Formats: sequence, C-alpha cells, structure tokens
Amino acid sequence: MLSVTGGKAVVECLKVHGVDTVFGIISTHTMHIYDALYDDKEIMQFIGGRHEHAVGFMADGYSRATGKPGVFFTSGGPGAADSVGAMGEAYHASSSILQITTNIENDLIDKGKGSLHETKDQLGMFKSVTGWNALIKDLSEIPAHIDKAFWSFRTHRPRPIELEIPTDLLSVRTDLTIVDPIMGQPMDVDPKLIIATAEKLTNARRPVILVGSGVMTANATQEVRVLAETLNIPVICSTTGKGAFPDDHVLSLGTGEFGGNRGKSPLADFIPSSDLLIIIGSSMPYARTIQYGLKLPKSVIQIDIDPREIGKNYPVSLGLVGNAKVVLNQLISELRGRSTKQSTSYNKEISDLKTAITKSLISQFPNEFKTLGSIRDVLSRDAIIVGDATQPVYRAHRCMPVYEPRTYFGPNSWAGLGFGLPAALGAKVGKPSKQVIAMVGDGGFQYNLQELATAVQYGISPVIIVFNDNAWGVLKDIQNDHFNKRVFATELRNPDFCKLADSYGIPSSRVFNGRELSRVLDEALRSGLAHLIVAEMPTGFANFPYDKK
Repeated sequence: MLSVTGGKAVVECLKVHGVDTVFGIISTHTMHIYDALYDDKEIMQFIGGRHEHAVGFMADGYSRATGKPGVFFTSGGPGAADSVGAMGEAYHASSSILQITTNIENDLIDKGKGSLHETKDQLGMFKSVTGWNALIKDLSEIPAHIDKAFWSFRTHRPRPIELEIPTDLLSVRTDLTIVDPIMGQPMDVDPKLIIATAEKLTNARRPVILVGSGVMTANATQEVRVLAETLNIPVICSTTGKGAFPDDHVLSLGTGEFGGNRGKSPLADFIPSSDLLIIIGSSMPYARTIQYGLKLPKSVIQIDIDPREIGKNYPVSLGLVGNAKVVLNQLISELRGRSTKQSTSYNKEISDLKTAITKSLISQFPNEFKTLGSIRDVLSRDAIIVGDATQPVYRAHRCMPVYEPRTYFGPNSWAGLGFGLPAALGAKVGKPSKQVIAMVGDGGFQYNLQELATAVQYGISPVIIVFNDNAWGVLKDIQNDHFNKRVFATELRNPDFCKLADSYGIPSSRVFNGRELSRVLDEALRSGLAHLIVAEMPTGFANFPYDKK
C-alpha cells in the first residue's frame, strides 16, 4: 500500500503496466500528474507537444510502430476537445491508445456553474471515438480503471480508451494499493470450425488470402506466412495491413486498392475469379471495397477478433471469431499431413498476375512509380514510412513495396489530415534506431507543422517530405475531372517551408524531381538529423518528373 496523491497514483499504475513513454501538454488541471512524472523522469520519458490534436497522433504513431499502447495526457475542456480528431482516427484504425484527461472539480461536474474548462457532457463527447470511457469519481478507482484499459488492449479488438479524473482528486493524498495487471489469454476457436476451414482450404483449387491490420495487432504475421507457404496461397494486404506480408515474397500480390483515384488493379478481377477467399483481420471497409465495385467469390472465410466484423459488408461461408494468431496456429496444426487439390497451373497464374500488376502500375502512374521506387531504394528494409491523407501517399499504397510489419501506416481509416508529422515523431520516439520518414502534402502538413518545435526540443529526427502543389491536390483533381475544371477553394498560398524549417533550426532542402529527391533523402538519412525536404510539384504529383527536365 502506498501513500500517494491522485497524480502519483496515475503514474504508478502506468509503471505497473510497463509504460515508459507518455505524451502530453501540461495544464493547470494536470499539474499533479506532471509533478509525479518529475520523480520518475529517468524511467518514464515525456514528450510534450504543441497541440492536443498532434499529441494524440504522436501516441498513435508510437503505438503503431511499437505494438505497445500509446498513452497521452490532456486537460479537460478545450484540451480534451482538441484531441477528439486524433482519437477518431485511432478508433477507426483500431489503435491501442489511452488518453487520461481531467474534468472539473468533482462536486461541480454537470452543475453548469462556469468552472474553468467546464464542458457539457465531456464524457459523452468521447463516446463515439472510444471503445469505452469512464469518469473516475473516487481515487480508489484509478488502479482498476487503468488495469481494465490495458486488459482491454490485450484481449479485445483495440480501441482508444479515455479516462477522466476530476482535477481536485489529483492533489488528494490517500493510501492506495496498486494492483498487479490482469493477465488475459485469448480463447481457442471451436475445433469444428477449424476442421471446416481446413477442409475448404485443401479443397480449393485457386484460393487467395487477404490480410488486414488485425494480423499485426495479433502479432500473427509469421503465422500468415506459414499458412501461405504451407498451402502455396497468394497473399494480398489491405492498405492498413500493408507490411503484414513482405511485398518481395514470391506469393505476395501487393496491396489491394480497387478503384477511384487510386487506379484500377488487376486484383479487382482476380479476387472474384478465385474459388476461396480467406480474410484475416480486415473489416473490408465499404469505402475501399463495395464503393469501388469489388466482388468476392462465393466461398469466403473471415477471421476476426470482433464478431461485429464477420459478414458485415460481404456474406461469408464461415466466420471464425478470435485472435488471429491463436486461430491460425490452430489451423496450421490441423492442416499438417493434409494434401491439397490446388490447380497445377496456379503458380504460373500467380507469377503472370504479379507481372500484370507491375505493368499496370507503370502504365497508370509512370512518374509516380519511378519516384516512389527511388525513395524506397534509399530506405533500409525496416524503415518506417508514415503517411498523411495526400495523393503521393495514395500512390505509395500500391507503388511502394513494404517488407516488415508496423513499418507503413497513415490515416487510412478515417482519413483525417495532419497525421503524418506528429505520428512520425511518435514512431521515431518508439523506434529511435530505425529510419523514419513522413510523407505529407502541403495542406496536411500545416495542420500540425508546429510540432517541428517538438522535434527540435526532444531531439527527434525523422525526415519529413512535403509534397507541395500549393493546393488541396486530391480535391482539386476532383474539380478538374468531375466539375468541368471549376477550381474553387482548393488552391493554397503557402509559406516558404524551407525558411520555416530554418526558423525552427531544422535543416531543409528543396527538390524538383524524383532523382533529386532520392539523393537528398539518402543524404538526410545518413546525417541522422531531422530534415525537411520540400518537393515542388506545381502541377501535381502525376507530373512531378523523375529526371530533370
């Protein structure tokens, strides 16, 4: 039993769960948490941002890169409200994020008396962007709620969690028992379902696997590889699952992007022509599948930890609810000794399809394919690539190969702008020995460019590539293509980004073609310092030349 303040109780509970990094912005309401952090600053790293929107993205980037929960602190009221966008992205991406925020004094909540930072139903404000949230009304509840949050991350589909503590409780001292973590183990799936799945897989002549981010959440990438290699099944990664299966593997068919401004893929015809699709850890979101007319074969197996995802957008023949790693290990064991009925010509078909996919990309995106390939060429195999909602990143989904899990991510679920820079900072904090680059557009960069100051203050050293077309480029393209070139509200007047970087003390470069970009990127990565590269593309990324004109 410890005699602690409420603020100290928060820090001690986080330590019990192995938290060694937290993000946040200090406020009068959270002062006692930070006073407790002072005592543990040698074992718990603190990164202070400049805006709560960005701080939430930092925690998200940290979590996606490391696989550990990202933790951040905000004050109640405006500080909490500023973080809602980041929590929304984390919710739709199934990120393990714990936000600890304050509320006003315990006996003033919901009284409407005008207390500092008072918010009407602050708890309700977060309900749509969290798996669950809670208002802690008594100090004794702090350990149990924090423990429940980490238990949820381990045993359920991860969703961000928000815990509110009245600011006056943080200064109160009490005797408190800090409980050991609740350890939960995922359950096995019904063996009858495993046997049925094994039979469908071995009887299929042209099966295909599609994996999503749930595979990485479950640390099941090796199991996917074993399954694919055991049965010689090609693998497609969803956009959020990119990296779950190496793009240079002979069975890899790359990333599934099926239409829209991302371009038509031969995969859109191949998938429905297969006789079995097994979906692992992907929700098959409407905006990336049905909206583009993607059809599936008649026989579909779906594995997901969340029962609500099974058959949500497409009917399935078999649904297995469970942790992907556990389910796949059961399935691999059941498949031992079984023979398959796979078509003898399937290997050639897979090889021909891979060639067709590459030719399709080069044909649709000639400049982008070269430029993105040259960026990839100077990165290490395990470099972390963090994107924003911008045209170059949409092209990278298909044109830039990724080889390791947790090395490619962006706001691909909710599509909120401003993710790239702060999430790259969080990723670099979590994986300091890895190369980290952020690929952002000029508009999205300006959502959170103030975090350049955070990078400098804490010695965080990603390389940031700003693709500058002086526009909301994706939207301007839509106006040109579908609104008779009636361009309005999509053109931007930007500052000189290089001078801006210089004012923060960050080295910068300006480039005008892909070859120049890859050379400067290579130099920046070798320096080990933060660096801002501005890629000037006044007529858009499609017209950004690879070679000097």
